[in-house]
Amino acid sequence: MPSTRSPRRRPDDARRTELLNAARTVIARDGVTAASTRRITEEAGLPHGMFHYWFSTKEELFEELIGEVVAELRNASASVTSKMDGDSDAGLVDRLRAAFEVVRHDEQRQPGRQIAMYELTTLALRTPALRDMARHQYAAYREATREATAPWLADNDVDLPGGSQALCELLAIVLDGAVLAWLADPEGSNPEQVFTVLDALLARAVPALRAEPTG
Repeated sequence: MPSTRSPRRRPDDARRTELLNAARTVIARDGVTAASTRRITEEAGLPHGMFHYWFSTKEELFEELIGEVVAELRNASASVTSKMDGDSDAGLVDRLRAAFEVVRHDEQRQPGRQIAMYELTTLALRTPALRDMARHQYAAYREATREATAPWLADNDVDLPGGSQALCELLAIVLDGAVLAWLADPEGSNPEQVFTVLDALLARAVPALRAEPTG
């Protein structure tokens, strides 16, 4: 998970949770640049000095925040895709569709949260001390894809350059790109069409997919 330091733990972590939730709200509503420690503590309704009782730096909070959001999305995606394990008609790309719907629902339920994740990634890439944060974030995305597709991969041979590992990375990249395109242009993007085309392309390359319905 995206954390390079051990978080400060206290007997009662309620205030820490309040600060993390407040940071989510501020970033989703106003953007990363607006998320000063003062704005975060004001949103939480806490004294400003309380921030450094729980976090050494704002960047430490960002690291933990990304870790929490990624874990929540992984758990939600795993819950959805696990229901497909017993469905013989559920294909590999169907699992990708399900994961996309989890992300789309999360953004619709809490507007700005997915955009905030991309903002935090960009911040990490522009900040040398935080580059590991972005690396761990995308490692978690790839691992989530492997977990979601593992049942299907266990039952099917994948004859592709790079094997199942490369296939999982491709799926993670497609999902990430589909989410970003949808966030940028909800009306103009067509993720379902992208998944249908991917289904057709994979059916040509992976023999086990040829008998499955495509979209």
